[in-house]
Amino acid sequence: MNTTKHSRFTPSLPSVLFLMLMIFFGMMPKTLLSPLLLRISNDLGISFDRASLFFLSSSAGFISGLLISGFLTRFFTHKWIIVTAIFSTSLAAVFLSMVHSELSFHLLMFAGSLALGLYPGSGITTVTSVTPEVHHGKAIAIHEIGPNLTFILAPIISAAFAPIIGWRGILLMVGTGGVAATFLLAILGRFGNEHGEAPNFKNLAELAKNRSFWVISVLFTVGVAASMGVFSVLPTYMMVEQGLPEQFVNNLVGISRITGIAMLLIAGAFTDRFGFRPVITVILLVTGSATILIGLGHGKLLIAGVFLQPLFVGAFFPVTINELTKVTVPERRSLAVALAFPISNLVGGGATPPLMAAAGSRGMFTEAFVALGIITMASVALLPLMSRKSESGN
Repeated sequence: MNTTKHSRFTPSLPSVLFLMLMIFFGMMPKTLLSPLLLRISNDLGISFDRASLFFLSSSAGFISGLLISGFLTRFFTHKWIIVTAIFSTSLAAVFLSMVHSELSFHLLMFAGSLALGLYPGSGITTVTSVTPEVHHGKAIAIHEIGPNLTFILAPIISAAFAPIIGWRGILLMVGTGGVAATFLLAILGRFGNEHGEAPNFKNLAELAKNRSFWVISVLFTVGVAASMGVFSVLPTYMMVEQGLPEQFVNNLVGISRITGIAMLLIAGAFTDRFGFRPVITVILLVTGSATILIGLGHGKLLIAGVFLQPLFVGAFFPVTINELTKVTVPERRSLAVALAFPISNLVGGGATPPLMAAAGSRGMFTEAFVALGIITMASVALLPLMSRKSESGN
């Protein structure tokens, strides 16, 4: 791989865009759960806070997939792991559209998320392998447009189509699209033909001694909590607590994510230029402040928080993932991702949404948002623990 300053990014762009499409279809079923949760809970005859436990099943499955992905990369190439992950996730969404029981919904959320958990290690490793190192920040930022697009489109699709085809029709439509996309990747994809390293005592011990790896893992937990924790309950909070209509809320939440796409690219370029620490400091402080504003604000202040929070929290992931790829050698990047993601998704993506929902059901939405905002801002104190040599800057 050419890593000089003059290495061109353009030849890598089609492969990065293809991978962006894959993670978009992989993430969309899980992201749709938030704007559709009230409809799903009513259809299944369960309460909202009980339905929010679907997020925990999803996170448990995702973590399971992450933990076994490192072993699979020893036997299968990254390309075929990506194909299997997104195909299986999309197929699970199709089956989800047909279930009528709470238990079946839990099982399919677990299964689909387990398949999705196979993706990050192979996906991120492939993005960095097809891109010159000097452009890793931009490449990962473009890749992360995929999951961020789901945060934009999921509420808008829900607002537009749920009254017409219901939540079942939406999941069927998205799942079918994902299945079709994986066939395109299987036929046209010309990348990801490498294998990864399976976990063993030596490489696990090296990561365990790496302070930067542990700091990034904790920051991931905070970032996922600030992202999924807020997004999962925001529509319900605005409808139930603030008394706003469903279609207005879903459109507002979706539109508020649009500006985050530009921030993704800006953050990636800034990280390549200025390094990890100054960029992530700004992101964490502004994200925490905006999360507090959502909890305390009303009217225009609330709307300001709803727009400001995703603008910065979306930029968190490409910046942090880019730094994660620098704390170990290329052969172990998929392993580093597979180990860093589990706790962050169990706590941030699994436990935080039901905790926020439980707080809301007790009339404590404000306290929950404020507490999450304070934790996000306080995580800046971890940055001095990182090794200076792992931080990037050009």
